[in-house]
Amino acid sequence: MRQILLLPLAALLAMPVFSQTPADTTLTIRNIEIQGTRFAGLSERGGMKILRVDNNLSSVTNTAAKAFRQFPSVITYMEGAVTYRGSGNVGMLVDGVPYGLLEEYSGDVLIQLPALFFNQISLGAFPPINAVPDGDVGILNLVPRMYGTGDSPLYVTLGAGWNERYNAGAVLNLHPGKFHINAKYNYRREYRERSFSKSTATAKNRTEMNNNATARPDVHVADMKVDYDLSAKDRITVHGLYHLMDYSRYGRINNRVFNPKGEQMKYVIRNRYNDQRQEAYAAEAYWNHEISENQGFYTVFNYNNFSYDEDNDFKNENPQNGNIVLEDNQSIDHTKHNYFWGFGYGQEIDGWDFKLGYIGRARNEDYLTAAFDKVDGSFELSPAKSYNYDFNRYLNLIYADVVKNWGAFNAEIGIQAEFSHFKMNEFSPSWINDPYWQGIKGKENKSSRFHLYPRARFTYEVNKSNRLSLSYQQRVIRPNGSYLCSFLNNSDPTHIIQGNPGLKDEFIHNVELGYQFSAPRFRLTPAIYYRNRTNRIMEVASQVNDETVWKKENIGHSQAVGADLSGSWNPVRILTVGFSGDIYRDEIDGRTIGYGEKKSLVCWDVKGNVNVSITPTTDFQVDGFYVSDQLTPQGKIKGRYSVNAGLSQYFLNRKLCANLSINNIFDSLEETTIIDAPNLEMTQKRNRDARVAWLTLTYRL
Repeated sequence: MRQILLLPLAALLAMPVFSQTPADTTLTIRNIEIQGTRFAGLSERGGMKILRVDNNLSSVTNTAAKAFRQFPSVITYMEGAVTYRGSGNVGMLVDGVPYGLLEEYSGDVLIQLPALFFNQISLGAFPPINAVPDGDVGILNLVPRMYGTGDSPLYVTLGAGWNERYNAGAVLNLHPGKFHINAKYNYRREYRERSFSKSTATAKNRTEMNNNATARPDVHVADMKVDYDLSAKDRITVHGLYHLMDYSRYGRINNRVFNPKGEQMKYVIRNRYNDQRQEAYAAEAYWNHEISENQGFYTVFNYNNFSYDEDNDFKNENPQNGNIVLEDNQSIDHTKHNYFWGFGYGQEIDGWDFKLGYIGRARNEDYLTAAFDKVDGSFELSPAKSYNYDFNRYLNLIYADVVKNWGAFNAEIGIQAEFSHFKMNEFSPSWINDPYWQGIKGKENKSSRFHLYPRARFTYEVNKSNRLSLSYQQRVIRPNGSYLCSFLNNSDPTHIIQGNPGLKDEFIHNVELGYQFSAPRFRLTPAIYYRNRTNRIMEVASQVNDETVWKKENIGHSQAVGADLSGSWNPVRILTVGFSGDIYRDEIDGRTIGYGEKKSLVCWDVKGNVNVSITPTTDFQVDGFYVSDQLTPQGKIKGRYSVNAGLSQYFLNRKLCANLSINNIFDSLEETTIIDAPNLEMTQKRNRDARVAWLTLTYRL
């Protein structure tokens, strides 16, 4: 089910891009000018940490998810999900532009998206004023790769991995006259094996579930971007993209139910055959205008349309003889329209930097699922398991920001004012015979609000090597359509979900005190932070008719206080060591879900990477992380770790690079969830065939 969400990458590649510039120079981002210097592949600019992806060949020859492994304080799991400071709700942007499904299902996108399409990644708990306030701990901004006149006109990459894994891509770079043309194509095929087991105990019975599944996704992405220099001060950009994905999966689910005496009451073998097809279109227009040396203006409009259809065929077989005893199927049609438009103005007057702007967003979701039961040799509609919903969200945000320098002291104060509205309509065929619903279109859920997001940041540069910073910012996490849908979604039998129409927005107050020490060969960045949450959104499990159902809930007020530390060490030219760690106390108000008191847990993670230039043409890299137990509303997710390695060899005057990478060397990424609730005990394990070796060749003219 989740793999359908690979389609967001269609919009990702259609976002406006940075001009390619050296990392040690001034960079202009939509007329917001910031300074920074690079150290060991990383730089610090305007409160954002910058990683040059294209400077690291082991990243360039892999996916975007694997490129994140080079980033301090960021953990990437086997399904591509990204966490920062223990949170998976990081705001995801592409060149400063939000994309809802990337924020919600980043893993499904990032494990397929080639890093070759990107230039750099920025991370920060205090994003720029022209970034939407979505996400609890800040943002990750992916900057699409923009090839300039100094770059090769053609890049080609070919890769192969264990078990029918292939990758091929090409980038064409042309600059005729005032035009700048970038054309990109990438194909990726993977073979995946997943295992799932779950043991659930209630006062009534005990359930044991096991599932083994295989999948083969094929993904094609093609896009073209054209820049035209209308004048020395004006650039116009248009961009289009087409995306296609075919996906097939087979799973065999064994489900046993026992009574309190340990006697088997039911044994069901359920086979799932799943096919999906997704298509996506995206288009964007962008205009950047430099009014004068100290002021500028930009405007952008982006639209993307993507849809998918999914067919699930289920066959229950008799465990004794293998005969099929029950058949049913389910089809899903899902269409999503996303619009983003905005403009911004910036001006510097006598050392004061002013920014004003507007952002508009609109999102429409149409979702329809139809379930059929086989009765007397033919399939008949099951009204109780069929439903549809229509979800619309509109956002209008204006912002203002002022920055002033007084020597070594810098102050930034800004505010974002937002008016938002959403409407949700639901309907089920089962309501047709209910007198209450006769003549009524369906259930309607809507809400409107106005909210202010204040922000402030103060920095003091003690000297060239030492800098202090203090910041405050308010942020938000918004429920999407699937979170609000009241119907039961059982398209994935291993993870049955139900929405919550009463779910509210979660608001987060972030405070951070940071310090940065920089020396010629050493950089250290410690920070202390505090997060205060209202209406925290988390997933809660309950037992319904021998099935575990997951539902998003507002679990009340919670807070976290912690500290993180990241650094880089370059003792000699051929060696670079990066390290980071995070420790925090997480607190959840368990009283809202049946516990007698608040719950808390001290959580931590560490990661590191070592890069060695063995010879002028040979690079070796090893990286790894460990994550401790993580707190959930009803229990915890047990700790896990991963170690990866890569070797890059250059040929032909560094035009050809061969990269061998081994991911998850010790097969140690199994995710174990433990629930110890008053009326439910559960141990759930998920694993994926993530120990994979890839050989990739990258050639540039």
